[in-house]
Amino acid sequence: MKNYWPFGIFLLAMVVVGLIVLTIKVAVMNPVELQSICQRSSQEIDANINEIVKSRESFLNKYNVSFEGALQQDTKSFRQIFLRLSNKINGKIETDAKVSFFLTRPNTVKEDKNLGEGELVEGLWQSQSFEVQKEGRYQSEALIEIGEDSICVTQEYFIQKSID
Repeated sequence: MKNYWPFGIFLLAMVVVGLIVLTIKVAVMNPVELQSICQRSSQEIDANINEIVKSRESFLNKYNVSFEGALQQDTKSFRQIFLRLSNKINGKIETDAKVSFFLTRPNTVKEDKNLGEGELVEGLWQSQSFEVQKEGRYQSEALIEIGEDSICVTQEYFIQKSID
């Protein structure tokens, strides 16, 4: 009667080595340092995190910020990003803000798009028109500056293939 234990242990060791190699390959091909938020690198955010948190809290105490639109859309209908920005004290729409929009895919910088400054139309800040080719997860980012106050807000969207 043959004993297959040595063969099984060898195969298990090879699977473990293969998974280690695969993990290293994925880590090298997708470095974290290439990720950015509102066109700021991870290193810049780490270095200035205390000021960013204070600025964010101060901004959110003064203003209401929310993205508008469905979180699940198809590739044909996802053309613009909409943002509502109002003052918490009087509830009025903020018209003197500078809003810059960015579109990115999580975990990659290959498809990042700088959509430029937004335009205020009927109470909503809207980005320039854009087109997405692939379905999947997208993140819209908006860098909002009002005087000395600034904030970067993000919203994740799931884009499905359009049904023709």
